[in-house]
Amino acid sequence: MKRVHADRRVWLRLLAAISSLIGPEWAAGGPPVVITGGADASGHIYTWQVNNGDDLPIVEVRFPHHRGVLFFPPAGWSSDCTALVHVGAKDEPGVCTSRAPAPAEGIAPGRAAAFSMQIAPAGAKRGQGEVAVRFADGNETRIAGVELPQREAAGDKYVSLIALGAVFVIFVTVRAVRKVRVPLAG
Repeated sequence: MKRVHADRRVWLRLLAAISSLIGPEWAAGGPPVVITGGADASGHIYTWQVNNGDDLPIVEVRFPHHRGVLFFPPAGWSSDCTALVHVGAKDEPGVCTSRAPAPAEGIAPGRAAAFSMQIAPAGAKRGQGEVAVRFADGNETRIAGVELPQREAAGDKYVSLIALGAVFVIFVTVRAVRKVRVPLAG
């Protein structure tokens, strides 16, 4: 009987050690917020599901973007976006912030809400980023690894043009070398 009791203690200590390594949020049952989703097949519509695993309502969510055109928060929430694409606007990254009108109308514990964004037809690429989430008590957390519209690097914009130029240079060089090798008849 003593052997069985000692084995239980070893297992309990092992489980406690593992849960401390994994992190307190996982030991308590899971991360406080999980965001799933991203771009559709066209890459022009992003849809995210924000799942609240915390014990407080989520009252604000901030999605960084590049070349966003329209942002759609859950019904009743307000939104404020910077750097949306329109005539005369600078082509720069922005943020869409969505707020619940009151904590009782936020994303309740154990619930989820959908957010979506339309992206301009060109100039943005898919990438991983961080979304900021604020709870009713004012605490904030950042959720990494969310698929977001990102700014294209200069190389991304011109890679096809550079490749076409390289093919042209190779073609001209090969023709010039062949011309030199072929003896003139005459």
